[in-house]
Amino acid sequence: MPLHAYAPLTPPCRLCGDGFEHRATASASSLTQCPTCGQSVRRVTPQTVNSPKLLAPLSVSRARQAGFTVLKRTSGGEFEKQ
Repeated sequence: MPLHAYAPLTPPCRLCGDGFEHRATASASSLTQCPTCGQSVRRVTPQTVNSPKLLAPLSVSRARQAGFTVLKRTSGGEFEKQ
C-alpha cells in the first residue's frame, strides 16, 4: 500500500504538526481532513531522496584499499583474515 504525505492548510497544527503520512490503497481517494484533528489538509508531493550510485561492483581488493578488514568463514564456523 502506498504512503501519502499530507500537510494542514494552516500549519502548524498542535496535534499533527507540519504534516503526517497516511497509508491507503492505491484506489482510495485523497484525504480532505486530518483523521486526528479534523483540520483541512492537502496532499503534498514526496521529497526526493539522494542515494549514491555504485559505479563499480564491490570487490575484496577495493574493500582492503578502503581500510576494511576482509574476513572469510572457515569450515568450522570461525572467521579468519583473507
